Amino acid sequence: MLVSTRRADAYPWMIRQEVSDCQTCHADPSGGGLLTRYGRLVGERTLRTHYGAGDTHHDELGGFLFGAVKLPDALLLGGDARYFGYAVKAGDAPAQRDKFFMQADLTGQVTVGRVRANASVGYADQGALPASITHAPQHNLVSRVHWLGVDLGAKNEFLLRAGRMNLPFGVRSVEHTLWVRRATGTDINASQEHGVALAYGAGIWRAEVMAILGNYQVSPDAFRERGYSAYAEIAPLPTLAAGASSMITHTNLDSQLGTDAIRHAHGVFARWSPVKPLVVMGEGDVTLASQPPRGTLGATNTVGYVGMLQADVEAIQGVHLMATGEMWSQPTDTKFAAVGAWGSVAWFFAPHADLRFDAIFQSLPSPGARLPVTSLVLQGHVYL
Repeated sequence: MLVSTRRADAYPWMIRQEVSDCQTCHADPSGGGLLTRYGRLVGERTLRTHYGAGDTHHDELGGFLFGAVKLPDALLLGGDARYFGYAVKAGDAPAQRDKFFMQADLTGQVTVGRVRANASVGYADQGALPASITHAPQHNLVSRVHWLGVDLGAKNEFLLRAGRMNLPFGVRSVEHTLWVRRATGTDINASQEHGVALAYGAGIWRAEVMAILGNYQVSPDAFRERGYSAYAEIAPLPTLAAGASSMITHTNLDSQLGTDAIRHAHGVFARWSPVKPLVVMGEGDVTLASQPPRGTLGATNTVGYVGMLQADVEAIQGVHLMATGEMWSQPTDTKFAAVGAWGSVAWFFAPHADLRFDAIFQSLPSPGARLPVTSLVLQGHVYL
């Protein structure tokens, strides 16, 4: 959990290109996952490094299979393969190392009139168990998303969906192990839930609310969370967007607390590009867990907070230098908050390909002291 790193699905820092509405580039209206044709075009023109003037006019390379296959307008297809290795050292313990395929997914969407069908299927070497459709300890088939939707409104500004989807909450960051994603249970690796969602996007506003019905790829039913998740974001400037999120869920058997529990997460987030090379993103959330007997003097209510602040500098097109700070206060017997710092380099060096290196230092609370944890992660990613 400390070292597994992110999937290259959504880049909130694309706001530097004055693109704040995620549905422009992604099939998911809140960002992440399968790219639209326009999203592929934007990626080819502005995401990767270009090598000379003659390398700026190959828009067909951004297409599916580098443009070798021309898809009909009603069909979107995509795929991702990610291999990574890591080394992590916690305190005085020996360093641990591993490498494996983190992701190998195929994703598609078919549109007929106003109706869409969207799904992914893939292979997970390790982890991603909440998204698995087979049930081995490792080497599983996974389906992170699968939903049916219908576009509504005169300009398709609404999308009503039912199925397994990413939870609408906060900054849809690709760094899915950031504490803001773990504490709120809203990462885009395996924390999707089944439910019904209504999204809106028009003008300077975008928003989504989801009725969470539970993750039906997890058994037994007692572990499934039910409730709601929602956010709303306004972009008063092309390079500035800010919003608020809210989520409340109930489970009969919380996997961490071991009891019936209600969980809350409520917070704010923002993205800002004061100058084109720089994007600053932040999120802060208050969390609460309530165990029975609720509503009485005997109730156990634990309150915490979690936050992150990231600066992304695009040194040259396709080369990103990132610094991230994070903090997480949760109930412990030490009363100390966990703090972390990331230094990252990402290079989108070719069409459909990128490399990323993360150096992560975390100081975790432990009885009587702090536990230092250092992680080094290197990954390579290609997509169809």
